[in-house]
Amino acid sequence: MEVGISFPFLAVPPTALFRGEAVLSKGLREAAFRGPHEVLVESILRHLPGAAPSRAYVGNETCERLVPSPRALEAWLSSAAAAGWRVSLVLPPLGREAQERALKSLRVLAEAPGAEVVANDWGTVHRARKRFPDLTIVLGRLTHKMLRDPRLAEYFDSPEAPLAARSALCRSGELAPGFRMLMERYGLGRREIDPYLQPIEETEWEDRTERISVHLPHLFVTMGRSCLPGAMHRERGNRFLPDSPCNSECRRHAIEFQLPEPGGSGEGKRLLALGNAIYHAVAPPVAERILALLPAHRSVDRIVLTLPVTKADPL
Repeated sequence: MEVGISFPFLAVPPTALFRGEAVLSKGLREAAFRGPHEVLVESILRHLPGAAPSRAYVGNETCERLVPSPRALEAWLSSAAAAGWRVSLVLPPLGREAQERALKSLRVLAEAPGAEVVANDWGTVHRARKRFPDLTIVLGRLTHKMLRDPRLAEYFDSPEAPLAARSALCRSGELAPGFRMLMERYGLGRREIDPYLQPIEETEWEDRTERISVHLPHLFVTMGRSCLPGAMHRERGNRFLPDSPCNSECRRHAIEFQLPEPGGSGEGKRLLALGNAIYHAVAPPVAERILALLPAHRSVDRIVLTLPVTKADPL
């Protein structure tokens, strides 16, 4: 089982992590995964003894302003190579201008052994495959269209719900005609998924040849074109305008919400605003259920752990 560590807001390589012994039971558990992540690390080690990270996920999956420059990517590649790690460049859905910038970074990435790009829109998949035919392209989790509301998802499989409704709510857009054809056309051998709260239909992965990466512990919920951390200091009425000035506030701040559940006890669900996206950290029992399923699903051979640190040397 390959373990990747995602650094969505880190601009430069975390040299202390790359210098240290990359074993979850030591470096990460003692420093990077403090607090709520400790339970997750313990669960991973229980199911995957000796698990060690070997791949760095660089870049942000929702904000095109955070696409690493070629120079920044070279620094990541150098640090990772020195530690024996490989690099995955994560790209968000890209507009035309940002796509051109990303292609310059892909030119650097294409020269690195074992490197890959995680694309979250089909336009980027098309241009990356056309420009770099030998580069490994991974289909990002934002393309996996599911109902993602954490206030409701755990009830999707309720025995009280009509069978047709349960079936519709526990499946994704990948079952639509043509989706697999697109994956085959572009030679996509890996795709990423979330730690979904609802049980996913077995037909999602029947007869699949691609490998699967599952993200933990954060479930992607939704995203927008505006960044909440960056909007807080602006005047009312100008806070959520697209293409507003950016001071990279997302690299320094995160915002947590607690939303009430329909018919719930009042405790609510916690949502985390990271940049222009909203995430939900799944509860330990959900992560435990996912990890317990891994031995039966050989196609799932990578776990991606999100480490939303912002300092250059988190350790």
